[in-house]
Amino acid sequence: KTQSDFSLRSWSLSKQLAMSKLGEENVSQDGAPKPPTVLELLGIAGDFSHLTRSDPFHVRKLGSTYRTEIRAGITTFLAMAYILPVNSGMLSIAIPGLKEELVCATALSACVGCVLMGVLSNYPFMLAPGMGTNAFFTFSIVLGRGLPWQAALAAVFVAACIFILLSVTGLRTLMVRLFPAGIKDSIGAGVGLFLAFIAFQSAEGMGISVGNPATLVALNPLGADEYDAAKIWLSLAVLMVTAALFAMKMPGAPLIGIIFGTAVCWIEGAARGEAGSVFGYPFGSNGDRSVFGFHIYVPQGVVAAPSIAGLAGALWEGFGAATDPATAGDFWAAVATFCYTDLLDSSGTFLAVAKVAGLTDSRGNLPLARQNMAFLADALASLCGGMLGVSTVTTYVESSAGVADGAKTGLAAIVTGICFALAIFFAPLVSAIPPLASGPILCLLGGLMFGSVRGIDWDDLEESLPAFLAMVTMPFTFSIGYGIIAGLFAWVIIQLMLVPHRLIQGVHPFVRFRALWDGAWIDGQVPVCADADAKPVGASAADAEQHLAV
Repeated sequence: KTQSDFSLRSWSLSKQLAMSKLGEENVSQDGAPKPPTVLELLGIAGDFSHLTRSDPFHVRKLGSTYRTEIRAGITTFLAMAYILPVNSGMLSIAIPGLKEELVCATALSACVGCVLMGVLSNYPFMLAPGMGTNAFFTFSIVLGRGLPWQAALAAVFVAACIFILLSVTGLRTLMVRLFPAGIKDSIGAGVGLFLAFIAFQSAEGMGISVGNPATLVALNPLGADEYDAAKIWLSLAVLMVTAALFAMKMPGAPLIGIIFGTAVCWIEGAARGEAGSVFGYPFGSNGDRSVFGFHIYVPQGVVAAPSIAGLAGALWEGFGAATDPATAGDFWAAVATFCYTDLLDSSGTFLAVAKVAGLTDSRGNLPLARQNMAFLADALASLCGGMLGVSTVTTYVESSAGVADGAKTGLAAIVTGICFALAIFFAPLVSAIPPLASGPILCLLGGLMFGSVRGIDWDDLEESLPAFLAMVTMPFTFSIGYGIIAGLFAWVIIQLMLVPHRLIQGVHPFVRFRALWDGAWIDGQVPVCADADAKPVGASAADAEQHLAV
């Protein structure tokens, strides 16, 4: 292969795919994909072409319908609705006496985040206060380190300001684009395993798995004499019904599954009451009504009066902790933790959901202008969350529920936001959606997302082994961020250890680092090879290494 042949083939393929997939607006007159502008690289420019009268949100252009987008938005809301009682319950441990206000603040922050995402980026990514960061907020910052909850909210606000700075300078986008290809492809599968792990647990899932001192986890007993078995069997029924609907390609399959499980639970609870219901929570209570927190999922009302008095704006009382010598260390440690956790978790979720939706290019990247706006929306949502009185707002993996139901545009995110706004007034109904109805949906979504492993070159061990580590670390550490860190760390160490071997083979010692760096600045479905050292179009990292050797 000569360098001229290589460059000609690369340019030709770039032209063909760019014309067919990107459209005329993203290619220059000679047919080559347009390079990103300076404003796009800085993260300042955005793509707002979807805000038109003729085709709002490019619904028709992207092959969707308004009915599909609305239905998918409702489906995602139902899959995320558990965050209202769960987040408010978690944060109320650190912020006592304001649980009803926390429900309202959670819904408001989710509404703002979803609407911002839909308007700014036109992506079907939904946001809400993050699970995990709310536990860190409660148990590590407030209860563990002793910071006032107002100071913890101030830390959320400062971290959001840093997110905004990283977004408008393009650094956040650049960091994500520097992820190796194998890591990018593994994130979707890792998030899928993470979702399945959540679905198998008892907190917000089907309760199939229980703790075991010898094996860590075990199967929850399913015998007729076990109280929890009824909830598990109904969850499995929801799982099978929804799976069959998916196989039939039935529109709204996740929504139908959630409605089915919820309806059975509500009817049984209303007929038998708390004293006779077989669907009582929490798992492990064995039907003992005297256990703390025992309850059944039946609506206790329809309408509730919203209020965030005493919560919104409380963060301004906590900024003194940033300069107080007694609390400054804990304050800035909390800011740093919020930063890296949301940065990695949200970035991983973006890539995973976008991969399932078919929104990424051949390198696993999102278009620069829209990705920058997506990150900015995520950062602004966290800023609003801090001011409203909740922990960091982040993008939810449950967004894949809407994608699986056909969502392709930001209209679905706006619909979800509207649903969260309405939930402020109908909180009793929304809070009564049982985990046995939403848990099976998470499990099936995990299976759909696991398909991203097809993109990993398993024969290229330099890419596949770090990808595998990233994938399995996510569920085993209960953190998307830790999984990404594990994969990146392994990839870098392997590349450094291969430097002597490559020198002996006559290959550039940092060939894959160079390929990553060059690819980070290319926007479009297929990159154009600017020089003879660039990675071949659509090729693996191993192909790039072979080309450099030639």
